[in-house]
Amino acid sequence: MVDVNTLNIVQTLLTTDYYSFIYNMVTTTYLELLTFTIGILFYALFIWFFYRNLSKRDLFKLDLSKHDRTSKKIGGTLLYILKYFIVFPFYVVFWFLIFTVFLVTITENVSLVQIAVISTALVSTVRITSYIKEEHASDLAKLTPLALLGVFLTDPNFFSLDLLITRLQEIPSLGWQLIHYLSFCILLEWILRILYSLSGAGSRKIIPSENKKTEDEKENKI
Repeated sequence: MVDVNTLNIVQTLLTTDYYSFIYNMVTTTYLELLTFTIGILFYALFIWFFYRNLSKRDLFKLDLSKHDRTSKKIGGTLLYILKYFIVFPFYVVFWFLIFTVFLVTITENVSLVQIAVISTALVSTVRITSYIKEEHASDLAKLTPLALLGVFLTDPNFFSLDLLITRLQEIPSLGWQLIHYLSFCILLEWILRILYSLSGAGSRKIIPSENKKTEDEKENKI
């Protein structure tokens, strides 16, 4: 005797509209999965870009090997000042805003002032750690964005774009407090760069020594 369930399965297979079934599967299930996959992929790439850049000790590359020694000294000094005294403040503002967006997104009952303090502390901590060990700075820099990804994966409905926009619009209301926070990160980086340069390692990166150049030439010949 044929099982009733078996008959039902066979009947379902024979009567199914496979064209509609495949079409619905592609346009609904697959499309939804593809959207989430691409979204997570782009976010993961952004995290990779985010922590790799923020955790670098030497944020700006400088190649003066094609110039003579006098040009290296003058050019190296001018570019050094340009990079860390003019460009870097904009860099700090950018990463401060990124951390603020992350924290605003994953927190509800935290004031904007507290978020600004935490963002400043995070940026500053990553920068300090980058001078100690860049690998540890990388781990620290990706902690918050990965936490945001974890929250999203466990509760996709937690995100509110309207709330995010509203709270970000409140940032200018911090006024001078915001200037204080950003100036702290900037001054801290300047101090770190000065100490790093005085240690000798930083100056060798800006202006390679003649001995080092000679050693490199010998290695190339070999």
